[in-house]
Amino acid sequence: MFRNANNVYDLLKTAEFFLKSKGLHEPRCDAEIILSSILQIKRTKLFFFENYELIRKQISRYEEHILRRANREPTAYITGCVEFMGLKFKVNKDVLIPRFETEIVVENVIDIALKKNKRSALDLCTGSGCIAISLSKFGSLKNITASDISKKSLNVAKENAKNNDVVNVNFIESNIFNKINNKFFDVIVANPPYVSYEEYKNLEPELKYEPELALKAKNDGLFFYNEIATKAKKYLKNCGYVVVELNANKYSLIKQIFLQNCYKNIEIINDYARLPRVLKAQNG
Repeated sequence: MFRNANNVYDLLKTAEFFLKSKGLHEPRCDAEIILSSILQIKRTKLFFFENYELIRKQISRYEEHILRRANREPTAYITGCVEFMGLKFKVNKDVLIPRFETEIVVENVIDIALKKNKRSALDLCTGSGCIAISLSKFGSLKNITASDISKKSLNVAKENAKNNDVVNVNFIESNIFNKINNKFFDVIVANPPYVSYEEYKNLEPELKYEPELALKAKNDGLFFYNEIATKAKKYLKNCGYVVVELNANKYSLIKQIFLQNCYKNIEIINDYARLPRVLKAQNG
């Protein structure tokens, strides 16, 4: 692929053309992220290195990574990391890749903690730990518990906590609330699996690389919302809050679930694409 290319400019141009021919929507972006990872420089600095010539080992590695991307493997899994809330998170196929939209969940919990003087939080389905770790770094919460059913996910989350100098997050292997014994929290937050089995069939190829356990949910994708709405009150302090990321296609059904369980001050918050992304509710 890169027979006649060895500097940054030519490599990017060749990779972009190749990825575009494979139907990738953002070929230049992918090419730049992967190359900056190999060179271990910020993507924004690639412009200053256009004439820099890579050694053969680096070019071979770049070609291998571009071919993986052409097969629709997510860029984050290829580079092994992703940025979330300005922090760097390790990711692999054991964890869901943190999305930009999930930052809205974190921002709302930070806002609640600051304005309502909340100090403790439980992050369900923590995955990479991006929510819990970001809350520790940027919020006023002092006592944070993060749980996940997957031991492999928790290992990644613990490594991310260490890499981001976070020490006040307690990680627990638990199926939702199963092992959260005799603990009470000001806020319960979650980005739960919410893709229905039917929806999963039609997902983009990139999402099929991510763990099904972190994506799919039974009961037409509503299982975890029902579990959280019906059980969270046992673990919430007085006037505590639930903040969950939404399946935008079913936000009205999810809101109804929380209404039926007598939560109050229910609010739906849109993301930057004006899609319903976050539900915030208070223990009634």
